Amino acid sequence: MTRHDILSARMAASAIFFGNGFGIGTWAAQLPRFKAALGLSDGQISLALLAFALGAILLMPLVGWLAARFGSRIVTLTAAFAFTATLLLPGLAPSLPYLVAASLLAGASNGAMDVSMNTNATVVETAWQSPIMSSFHAFFSLGGLAGAAVAGGLIAAGFDILPTLIVSCTIMGLLFLAASFRTMEEAERSSEGHGFAWPRGAVFGLAVLALLCLMLEGAMVDWTAIYLRSEAGASLEFAVAGFAAFSLTMTICRFMGDFAVRRLGRIRTVRLGGLLAAGGLALAAAVPQPLVAALGFALVGLGLANTVPVLFSAAAQAKGIAPSIGVAMVATLGYAGLLMGPPLIGFGGDIFGLRGSLSLLILCAMAILALSTRALRAPPV
Repeated sequence: MTRHDILSARMAASAIFFGNGFGIGTWAAQLPRFKAALGLSDGQISLALLAFALGAILLMPLVGWLAARFGSRIVTLTAAFAFTATLLLPGLAPSLPYLVAASLLAGASNGAMDVSMNTNATVVETAWQSPIMSSFHAFFSLGGLAGAAVAGGLIAAGFDILPTLIVSCTIMGLLFLAASFRTMEEAERSSEGHGFAWPRGAVFGLAVLALLCLMLEGAMVDWTAIYLRSEAGASLEFAVAGFAAFSLTMTICRFMGDFAVRRLGRIRTVRLGGLLAAGGLALAAAVPQPLVAALGFALVGLGLANTVPVLFSAAAQAKGIAPSIGVAMVATLGYAGLLMGPPLIGFGGDIFGLRGSLSLLILCAMAILALSTRALRAPPV
């Protein structure tokens, strides 16, 4: 395989990550409209959010086996087009039960795509012979911003829910179609095991780190604006600055992440990430002022930006386990953390207050710092 072929495969993988992020951004932008159109309460729309995440978790282990058996290329592309199609279904839902069912299917397709495209990215990374996983996740983050922006523009132009989804999904489908011609395939495949595998051996430590990282990320997505508004006294307009700062630093640092991993190595990258995340959370908790808290959340984004890409890359290289199954193990437990983060802050907030809940997240960040060396140096399974 020539360098040009490998470069083309890297561009194709980047496009797939961008398209997946574009879909997530589209989904997020439509949630207020789903809520308004069906007259749902906050608790009822949360059922759709839970179904989306649960669908992803349920399908991930099976997809790891399928990608090992049939190759990550075909599974990635199948999942990509399935996600494109199922993302239209919530726009057709006439009531809450249908919305929950549609969200479950869209989430399952997204979970399948998450595992398979990360597995395929490790194939490209191996051929590239240098750490490049962070750049793929940067394109995912960029795609999320683009998807939300396009959906917002269509909403502003007067497009209804379904036409907005059709336009956005058409863009995704064309992007995936173009990428399909250059998507790389593994040289070898594995028929290891069955459809479901619990994280074990060296991968277990990586999966625990992913759970902690994505628990923090989920909490940042859902609670930063509320924290700035209720605890830091920010205006409604400024309250979004916390999540914006978190997302911006994460996107920028992912584009620089491959350089950081090459210079620092995996262990120091993850340890530094845990330290920065803990410091940012401590700053936001200690000084509940709008600008200071937003800066703290920006530090959390800086710290978490490259941890999950490093963990996925390490899981794909674990000895004795097919790359797709290693990624599936880490992704499944990681998504469980993403599911746990927001309610952890909510329940903790009822008991300790939101500032007290940030202390729980600081402990999670410190655990990343403490566990990373052992997890990333663990003996082969």
